[in-house]
Amino acid sequence: MRPRFLLAALAGALLSAAPAAAETRAVLVGVSHFSDPRLAAFALPGAARDVERMAGALATLGVDRAALTMLTGDGATLAAIRAALDRLAAASAAGDRAVIFLSGHGTQAPARTADLIEPDGKDELFLAADAGAWDPRSRTVPGALVDDEIGRRIGELRARGVDVWMVIDSCTGGGLLRGSGTPKAIPPARLGIPAGAPLRGAVDPSGFVDGGLAGGGRLVAFAAAGPGAIAWDDGDGGAFTTALARAIAPDRPASFAALAAGISGSPRRGGTIGAFWTAGDLSAPLLFDGRSPDMVDFARALPPLPFATTLAIDRAGACKADGGNRPRSDGGGDLTLLLHCDHVRVDMAEPPQPLRIEAWYRDAAGGYTSLAPPLGLVVAPGRWANVGFTFVTRDPGTGRELPKGEETLVLIARDTDGKAIGARLLRFRAA
Repeated sequence: MRPRFLLAALAGALLSAAPAAAETRAVLVGVSHFSDPRLAAFALPGAARDVERMAGALATLGVDRAALTMLTGDGATLAAIRAALDRLAAASAAGDRAVIFLSGHGTQAPARTADLIEPDGKDELFLAADAGAWDPRSRTVPGALVDDEIGRRIGELRARGVDVWMVIDSCTGGGLLRGSGTPKAIPPARLGIPAGAPLRGAVDPSGFVDGGLAGGGRLVAFAAAGPGAIAWDDGDGGAFTTALARAIAPDRPASFAALAAGISGSPRRGGTIGAFWTAGDLSAPLLFDGRSPDMVDFARALPPLPFATTLAIDRAGACKADGGNRPRSDGGGDLTLLLHCDHVRVDMAEPPQPLRIEAWYRDAAGGYTSLAPPLGLVVAPGRWANVGFTFVTRDPGTGRELPKGEETLVLIARDTDGKAIGARLLRFRAA
């Protein structure tokens, strides 16, 4: 498996069909209150209801309730979550499916010095029931599950050939924003977390799954809010989980992409679920029940895009301290050689009509990752768009060398009726 992007997306995985005997297991966590009395005001009863809703949604998909580990209330401690994830990994084999669901409060804290996986200088934290105040000696929050650990666990599952669906309904940053309901975040200051020095212009779309970038199993990740953004609970549960469960039943979507589109249009109290965070092989059939389609073959059968694209490459990526700028113009679709940490950006010119653009990255192992939102990138007269990623030759989380081979960025344009009308393939290889 060779994921090539650290900032813009997570990697896809091998496209082999799951065996007939594949089993699905899940760990569902809802942190509804905290044992620390200083955090009593942040009780979130809806998180426990989120676990029940997710369990019901998985039952609709045919998952046996006996295969679910559900942790809520006092049972949702960090030790219990870790033990449940350990059991999940021990019981899972190649071809199996693992679902990890976390609902509760999230926050952010300063990352370790020179942590290249965190271009914004912040770790995302999911707060377990025994979370407490910041410990300045260890520079950690007791009872917090850190994004790096989540990513490592995902990576270990995928390295064994297990397909992983990660769902997170929490904020990844504290803040006071206007909105209906309760923000699912605890401001870092309430935990005594130091602010740290912000990194200007740095963006970290990898969220809670840092480091889970390589492996043989497919990965899809859904989150109610990206890093630093807000998720909401209306008192009866998370708005995102409610929309997710409604989008699954009664009609099972054909793919994760169809599910994501359904969530975007699902009603909730006070509005609709709009932008949320996704990553991974959204083209995969729901719950990985079958093979993912081959986007490269599909794109090859289409005419060229009805607008120009420009490819630019910059060596000053967030995961490399040395090296200067090295802009490069579009090579007309020929194979482009890239170095570790090269940042790749494709700018799209204004089209003659409104279009939605799908952007898929096919790695050397044949896995696909979506680089576009669930409903696609919108391009229209007077409105341009771009897509970017950072090319890596080794997994930033583990340092493991990634397989070599040709990789492809696939751009597919669809009209307002959803018909595919054009495509562009951009091919890359490690220098």
